Amino acid sequence: MFKFIKSLWWFISKNWYRYLSIVFVGILFPILNLVPGFIVKILIDAVKNEEITLAFLFYKIILPYLGTMLTIYLVTTTKRVLQNRLKVRLYYALQVRYMENILVQDATFFEKFQSGDLLTRALGDVKSVNFSGGNRLINMFLEFMTVVVTLVAMMLIHPILAILCFLPLSLIFVTNLLLKRKVKRNWQLVREKSSLMGNVILESITNVRTIRAFSKEEENYQKNLKYSKDTYEIEKANLKINVIFQPMFQSIVAVATIIAYGLGAYYCYQNYIDVSELAQFILYLNLFQAPLTNIGNMINNFYQSLISADRINEIYDAKSSVVDKKNEDLQEIKTIEFKNFSFRYFGDTEDVLKNIDLKIEEGQTLGIVGKTGSGKSTLVRQLVRQLPIEEGTLFINGEEIEDYNQNNVRSHIGYVPQEHMLFSRSVMKNVLLGDSSASLEEVNEAVVMADFEKDIAELVDGYDTVVGEYGVTLSGGQKQRLAIARAFLKNADVLVLDDSLSAVDGKTEANIIHSLNQYRKNRTNIIVAHRLSAVMHANLIIVLDQGKIVERGTHEELMELKGWYYEQFLAQAMEEGEEHA
Repeated sequence: MFKFIKSLWWFISKNWYRYLSIVFVGILFPILNLVPGFIVKILIDAVKNEEITLAFLFYKIILPYLGTMLTIYLVTTTKRVLQNRLKVRLYYALQVRYMENILVQDATFFEKFQSGDLLTRALGDVKSVNFSGGNRLINMFLEFMTVVVTLVAMMLIHPILAILCFLPLSLIFVTNLLLKRKVKRNWQLVREKSSLMGNVILESITNVRTIRAFSKEEENYQKNLKYSKDTYEIEKANLKINVIFQPMFQSIVAVATIIAYGLGAYYCYQNYIDVSELAQFILYLNLFQAPLTNIGNMINNFYQSLISADRINEIYDAKSSVVDKKNEDLQEIKTIEFKNFSFRYFGDTEDVLKNIDLKIEEGQTLGIVGKTGSGKSTLVRQLVRQLPIEEGTLFINGEEIEDYNQNNVRSHIGYVPQEHMLFSRSVMKNVLLGDSSASLEEVNEAVVMADFEKDIAELVDGYDTVVGEYGVTLSGGQKQRLAIARAFLKNADVLVLDDSLSAVDGKTEANIIHSLNQYRKNRTNIIVAHRLSAVMHANLIIVLDQGKIVERGTHEELMELKGWYYEQFLAQAMEEGEEHA
């Protein structure tokens, strides 16, 4: 429990007064619950002494009882309102903290945690922690106080009888201690299996069109079924614990009740206790039993929340490997320079980039080409701080890129990655992600530059057409051009197109390159491409092979070298010629 409290201390320390107010109101409940037992004692004593009158019943029995019930209702309602407000506040804080931490992570984090796993933690584990932190934690304390207050009241009536009734009930705690390890292990397996199932389901939904294209529906169904059955079996094993031990708790309570009735009757017969006191004692015993059983169940559920807390703390405690050294402000990007730069992905045995020396001046267009897997995308991803700087230096305006605030650096770069991420919103809202304050005229200009205006006219609702999740309603080329329009609208100091023209035809590519040369001739452009026609116009072209720059120069210079670029250009020219033929 203390470990759980420690994990939530960042919230509890800020909202201590809310917890304290709930405890203060809740502590009145066990005290008020003692009043009906005391009223019953008065009534039995009055019956025995033949003191019953209408005035006595009204003022001594009915009025106090109704007043007590009304007060209990008000106390209970106030406690629930305060507790629900706290629970909502905690849930919001947990989700915000969860999302804030995910949004600052780098690529390494998302290689470790898959989307389905993150979604399962955000929904299931956060909900479990929220319920324990907002409800269960306080309720356990209040139930414990009910046990203490009621036990004291019982001992004041007859201490020996109270102790004898308490002894079997204490077995509930012993049982929970014995169950602790098994419950925690089972729940950990439940959450792990749920994460695996979440990954598989999300993967199936995301790739449903590919699954259908290859007629793999049955195979995918069986895969989902397997993971669902695995999760079900673990959940069933977890439920068996409750099924087996819940009746045990009830049996322990029954033993305590038998002791109270049996010994109570005997003590009453021996005149060690009065009939009215026995009735009062039994009523208090009923109050005493329920909290003990509840505490037993809550402790069992609390172990589950501990596992969930550990799982979301993995996310909270994750630190990005991309860090800022000085957090300086970047006003504009004039020069970019890689100096003796190397990089290796986590877990790899070889560098992806090796001793890169490259300088890009303001207003230049750089073309990056090479074989698949040569390190082209890795190189440009360094500019948008997606990966950590490991060996060598990356300078911006003569200063190390790590000296600048990474969000500030990204704000000066328009980046169009290979995988074009579109949101399930309208075309207009997707384009406006580049600049939310842009006017309609500016949006139209960006769309024309990306050669996307003809597609807008063909869409059902034009700019208001909802593109669907991941842009499912658009073709590959349309998604690329929409993403390029978004980057054009941003009008950043540096524009990076990472193989972003692969799904468009030659004419569309030529139109986009023309727009690039016309509207961004005084700004820096970096184009990663497989089709060499996309970089022919560049001021500098580099050829990467196995992470190294093996050729560099203008199109004309590289053609004179008659190396990889020359051979590839001729091969692509022949292919295009055959297509036109």
